[in-house]
Amino acid sequence: AVRLTEKIDSTHFKWQKANISLDKYSGRMVFKCKRKFSFYNSSDCGSDFVVESITPPETDRTVEQFRDYDSVELTFVQLKEVIERRYIDYYEHLSCVKAVYMIIDGNTGKQYVGSAYEKKESLWARWSVYAETCHGNNQKLIELYNAKGAAYFNQLKFIILQIFPQKASDKEIVEAESRYKNRFLTREFGLNAN
Repeated sequence: AVRLTEKIDSTHFKWQKANISLDKYSGRMVFKCKRKFSFYNSSDCGSDFVVESITPPETDRTVEQFRDYDSVELTFVQLKEVIERRYIDYYEHLSCVKAVYMIIDGNTGKQYVGSAYEKKESLWARWSVYAETCHGNNQKLIELYNAKGAAYFNQLKFIILQIFPQKASDKEIVEAESRYKNRFLTREFGLNAN
């Protein structure tokens, strides 16, 4: 916000930045338009927008900003942080693609290949299940969870092997997942049961 500090003449003024209570929400508010629009550029269109969400502050963020899909390499602890705090940079990118991903067990080196083809929020939704359960409802990961406990999963690492547009068929995603399982021998020596 700004505050008028001096009126020089009828058309010239001096302004000073002024902090207001909403400054703490800067860059964290997500707005939604109540009706369809293509472009707004007037002072009377503000009533068309409502605050959809406010993302948490990132002052103690330990995860680097999202750069690109090839660079995504999250430990389980970082994945939980990203999901629980709903970092908008990750949410925007992970919720709009289907994907084949790998989980690497940092304790043993064993690998798990999985896929995300959920209709809504795709990869974000799939990885959210891991953040909530540790095991993502996968057979061998459930066995590990029951045998070793939740702390064991802190050594897991999540990476993206391949992304697909939302319009890609589920069959296409499952076939790609199977190719990666064959390539990395994750059924024979890894954490894939199927």
